[in-house]
Amino acid sequence: MITENKDESFVSVVTVINRFTADSLSRLSETQSELDKNFSDYEIILVVQKSLQNVLSNKIEQILKDIPCVRYLQLSSDVNSDVIWSAGTENAIGDFIICFDLCNDPVSLIKESVELCRKGNDVVVGTTRQNHSLAYQIIRPLSGWMLNLIDYHLPKDATTFRCLSRRALNSVLDTGKFYQQFFMQIQKSGYGQAELQYTALNNTERRTVSGAIRSTLRLMVFNSTSPLRIMSLLGLSGSSLACLFSLYSIILNIFRNDVVEGWTSTVFIISLLASMQFVILSFIAEYLNRILVELANANGYSIVFEKNSQVMINLDRINVLEQSTSQTDNLVQTGRDR
Repeated sequence: MITENKDESFVSVVTVINRFTADSLSRLSETQSELDKNFSDYEIILVVQKSLQNVLSNKIEQILKDIPCVRYLQLSSDVNSDVIWSAGTENAIGDFIICFDLCNDPVSLIKESVELCRKGNDVVVGTTRQNHSLAYQIIRPLSGWMLNLIDYHLPKDATTFRCLSRRALNSVLDTGKFYQQFFMQIQKSGYGQAELQYTALNNTERRTVSGAIRSTLRLMVFNSTSPLRIMSLLGLSGSSLACLFSLYSIILNIFRNDVVEGWTSTVFIISLLASMQFVILSFIAEYLNRILVELANANGYSIVFEKNSQVMINLDRINVLEQSTSQTDNLVQTGRDR
């Protein structure tokens, strides 16, 4: 029997453990209670980095004994944030998939995001007010302009929280490149998107200029050929300047006899052109690295093992619905109500 006031959609909540905190695992019980109160079918996928396996093994074993519907995925190595989130979502089986941060996201977001997603917004992006350094606030508009060149549009102060319909996630997985920039591929899925504002539980992370520069360059290099074209234009501009300088030196030699003049400008131009060449070569090296990664055709992650909860929600439950169709509108055509 399915409780009438529970949503019949299958919800997968994916959470990752990048670092050990005292509150992260303790909030799993609260998350499970919220899911059990609002949904008849759900799962919590816990993805753990390799470096935390020994630290958390005993705690997670206890969680699997006490909390139902938990799937524990242990990665074989430490990976970056995009890869670990993609590992969790790729193994999710729900109609709605939620990327959830145990340390920062309130559990009330789960029901709110599913309801918002059901209204036709296949991608729900969480936003919250974040702390930024003064230098970051100055450079942020430039970073946003550069990302707009590669058609990457995110709401201001977007977090890692996402709620995806099954068809939106499938479109991301079908690209075969979601390991590189998972959240970038979500934004390019082409489906309707909505913003969900909330107040983070622990808003202590501070964004810095160095982090913004690394993130912007990585997004541009791995997801667009626009930087390569910009570098080509820069090389063309350098060549034009070199031609103009050559013409200038010829004219100077014709009309003036003091050949010693021009040494300062020569050194300046040579230095400028050399710096342009090094910048161009660095971008070419990044793209060559990208090609090598693509040709290697290797998975971005591997799972050592998977463990599941040892307790069930309802031992008497039968996997049969009381009605063939759902009474709740679902505009994203997800799950068993098509």
